[in-house]
Formats: sequence, structure tokens, C-alpha cells
Amino acid sequence: MSRQTKEDRHVSPLSWKDILTSLEDAVVVIDQRGRVSFLNQAAESLTGISALQIQGQPYSQVFKRNLWLIEMVEKSQLPQHSSTRGEGDFVTQRLSQFPVSLMVSPLQDQFGKQGGSILLLRDLTYQKHMEEQLKRSDRLALLGTVAAGLAHEIKNPLGGIKGASQLLKKEMAQETSLVEYTDIIIREVNRIDQLMEQLLDLSRPPKLHLTALNIHEILGHILFLENQAISSGKVVVNRNFDPSLPPVLGDRDQLIQVFLNVVKNSLQAMNGEGQLTITTRMETDYHIREVGSGGGKFIRVGIEDNGPGIKKEHLSQIFSPFFTTKSNGTGLGLAICHRIINEHGGFIGVETFEGEGAAFRISLVVADETP
Repeated sequence: MSRQTKEDRHVSPLSWKDILTSLEDAVVVIDQRGRVSFLNQAAESLTGISALQIQGQPYSQVFKRNLWLIEMVEKSQLPQHSSTRGEGDFVTQRLSQFPVSLMVSPLQDQFGKQGGSILLLRDLTYQKHMEEQLKRSDRLALLGTVAAGLAHEIKNPLGGIKGASQLLKKEMAQETSLVEYTDIIIREVNRIDQLMEQLLDLSRPPKLHLTALNIHEILGHILFLENQAISSGKVVVNRNFDPSLPPVLGDRDQLIQVFLNVVKNSLQAMNGEGQLTITTRMETDYHIREVGSGGGKFIRVGIEDNGPGIKKEHLSQIFSPFFTTKSNGTGLGLAICHRIINEHGGFIGVETFEGEGAAFRISLVVADETP
């Protein structure tokens, strides 16, 4: 007969609340009267609702901004008395929203009596971002393959045109008006050649040299490079940097290309007058990480201007190749930025209200600081 040790006698059995509190998924328990009786910590974090504030309140009141969720709970109750599952956008009390998956199961006691419902919610923000990234990456890969073939075919005759134009320019050095024409030809050939190089950039998988980087050093370098554009106008730069942030994992040159492109776009949008606000902080939008996401620690960089903003109908195309609202733009800059950030395992997005400016958000993986 085994003897119970002193340590065993002092170990308290885990309650069901302890178990549910330890889960990473959000758990909400609704009793048989339709009142919220329990939220675990993950549910509080996900919904932004304090368990103490809403305990004992009707679930229809607590989740009144989420009618689809209420309907799913009702379907799980009598007489159906069955589990339901689905997806929808969860709206918080502060009116922000994000995608979640929801499974609702009826609760029964040991005698089979109906005892309410249990809700299991999972934040799908990270998953949806990944799905969108993969779709966009597939489109860019296909375009890159086509572009690579076209670029090589176009660059050869372009070289011939440029060479012939340069010879003509030497032969007609005394004919000022004709020299101007050859200059135009050479300049336009150079512009097309630059466009071809950008197309090839889409088809070439970047060779990243990943190291731990200080994101503030990179942003400071960008602002130094753009100092002339900033100081020549009436642009005020606000730096809201969190000095406690850990380093990010990235390729310095590639990230400089991304941030330089985004900052240039913001400055051009303001046309020499306005406020450019750059903010750094730990990423908090991904409430619950997917398994295998590497711990899910990201740093967010926000680059916000108060220019004219982006039209609503343009938002879905902003990172698409060849889409541009500039008269002299190629529409490849942001597409390349998207590809670079995607290769880094991060995210890039934009929020805007027409007439009130645009806010780009770039999330990068925190470097592993373990020795």
C-alpha cells in the first residue's frame, strides 16, 4: 500500500476554473438562466470585458453588439440542444472589431439536465493576415515569373535604342533641337530600364541577411536621409518611440528600403506641409497566437500623415503591382515593400479616412534574445 507523502497532502486539486483560466482560447460560460457566469483571462483580453463587471448579466446584453454570436448561442439551446460553430467579426465595447471563430456547446449536468452553454472563441486576426499574405505572395510570384521573362526581352532592344541615341547625339552635337530629342529618348529609355529592374525585383527572392536590429536606429537613419524634404517645407515630425523595445529580426538594407519608401509616400502626400507621426510599440492586436507562430512577439511601427488620405475604393489595391495614383509613379514601390515585409515574417497594412490622412502599420518579428 502506497504511503501518501507530506507534499502530496498539501497539493490542492485543480478546480475547473483553474483549468479554464489556463487555456489560451477565450472561454465564456453562460448559465441556464442565460447569464454570464464565467470568463477566463483569455476571454477578458480578447473581448476587453472585465469578468467582475459583467458577471451575472444576461449574455444578450453583454454581447449586444454581436448579434451573430447571440444567434449562435440561441441555436445551441433547447429544443435543438446541439453544438454550433462559425466565424464572424467580434465588436468590442470600444467599437473595434476583429475576426474570431466561435464554438458554442450546451452544458449538461451528470443527470443530462440542461445547464447553460459554453463559448470557445479564438482570435483569427493572425490567421487572416497570413491567408491574405499568402494570396498576395502567390499573385506576386506569378507576376514576377512573367515579369522576369518580359524584362529580359525588353532590356535587350532598350540597350540598342539607347546606344543608337547616344551615337546620334554625338553626330548632331551642333543641332541643338535634335540633341534635345536624343536626350529625351535616352532619358525615357533609362526610365523604362529602371522600371524593368523593379519588375525583376519582384521575381527575385530576396537574400535576407537577418540580424538583431535596433528599429529606432533605422528610423532615425530614414529621417536623416529625408531631412531636406522635411526641412524645406512645413513638416513637423513627431517621434513617439518606446525606448524599452527589444531588437527586431531583419535585413537592414531591405528594411531601410521599406521605411524609406513609406516615409517618402507620406511626405509627398502632405505636399510639404503637415505632421508626420512615427510610433513604435509592442504589437497587441494579435490576442491569441496560432500554434507554431514562434511565440507571437512583434514590434509595430506606425507611420501616419495628415495628408488627403486614400480613397476607400483604392485601399484593397494599395499593395498591388502597377497600382498608383501618382502621375509619374510605377505602382511597384509598395508592392515591393509588401514582399520584403512578408519575407521577414511580418505584416504591412494601411488605415485611412479620406481627407484625414493615412496610417501605415508595419509589424516585425522580435529577435530571439536567448543565448
